[in-house]
Amino acid sequence: MNSTVFDAFRCLNLLATGNRAFGIREIGREMGLDPAKVSRLMQTLLALEMVQQDARRKYSLGMGIHRLSANAIHNSAFYTAVLEMLEETGSHSVSIVVGVLSGKNVVYLIHTRGGKSIARAIGNYESFPVHDSVIGIKLLSAMSDEEIVARLGVHDYQLLKRDIEEARRHQVFGKTFNETDYRMACIIPGMQAAIALSNIQGDKLDIDKLRHFLISAARKISGAALPPL
Repeated sequence: MNSTVFDAFRCLNLLATGNRAFGIREIGREMGLDPAKVSRLMQTLLALEMVQQDARRKYSLGMGIHRLSANAIHNSAFYTAVLEMLEETGSHSVSIVVGVLSGKNVVYLIHTRGGKSIARAIGNYESFPVHDSVIGIKLLSAMSDEEIVARLGVHDYQLLKRDIEEARRHQVFGKTFNETDYRMACIIPGMQAAIALSNIQGDKLDIDKLRHFLISAARKISGAALPPL
């Protein structure tokens, strides 16, 4: 692994998730890097317009990263498939979410909300603890116990073990988080991502229909055949 490239991406991730500008020494503390190395990385990223520097000599994401993001979304088969699925589905009270794992958290790439436009659902990038997300639990269930422990630690694994085992037994994993919020998730085949429905209310027939919808949506996004129910 090229450590310089790795550290550059770590710095970009900090700026992307920090929601504010960072100084060299602050980045160094957060990343566990020597300030001199951070300074060199920032100068390279500055030349590439991946970061920008303000009057206080602090750094935030630059227009280069936004161009890269726009091109990635525009040319992404994944986002194209997701958008087509959302357009076919239309607006409903049930939320549709697509997420990926990031450490101990789940990052939402897509998150529709009842009555909101599809445009507002794209690039949502909200982050939630893995234990608060059916997407997180379902994605963990595809890993070995050893991989989960390495990611979460033994204590958190034990807290989630029952849910993870349940998720392994079913193609669609469902869980009630409170009296009015039942959620279900399905892994998107061939991708380290999952699609979920939340804010679900209704009887068993409604749940069964939504389960079939979720599997169909995962199939459309991946273009791969899912195993029979």
